[in-house]
Amino acid sequence: MEPSIRLAAADDINILAALGTTTCYEAYFELDPSQDLADYCARVYSPENVRSEFEDTDSTYLIAEINDRAVGFAKLRENKPVECVDGENAIELQRIYVLERVKRAGVGKALLQKGIDIGRARGYKQLWLGVWDKNIPAQRFYERLGMEKAGTTVFNDGKNDFINFVFAVNISDSDAG
Repeated sequence: MEPSIRLAAADDINILAALGTTTCYEAYFELDPSQDLADYCARVYSPENVRSEFEDTDSTYLIAEINDRAVGFAKLRENKPVECVDGENAIELQRIYVLERVKRAGVGKALLQKGIDIGRARGYKQLWLGVWDKNIPAQRFYERLGMEKAGTTVFNDGKNDFINFVFAVNISDSDAG
């Protein structure tokens, strides 16, 4: 079944918190020390923190569903430039996570496309995201969907610095196909 993507609502905070904790831990448990990862998930995906981010006017959360069940989410963040994206008018896809058991079902692609559609509708020229340099499957996924490596940035989880590759794609109307 095809995933459906919708804007998150205020009553989705607990869904976003549960999806965030689950999918983030699934994505990184083999690559990050367990306690550091658990601490990060507990802090970033607490309902209180998710609510605070949700209420930020620069943030837009999306929820992916299959058969009316939440299976992934994404977060767009405006007004967060990154040097390697050439100063273009760009929107960040700050988070995009999908439950492991529905990977390869088109959920990530649908979330990314919805992010592109929203960015384009808001007048942005590019969409960018950061992906850990050790997360090879995610890098391949973004490349398959037409994103290109634009540079690097540093991500800090509160304890450690990690190198993230920045991937970007042009989303301006003139390049829409």
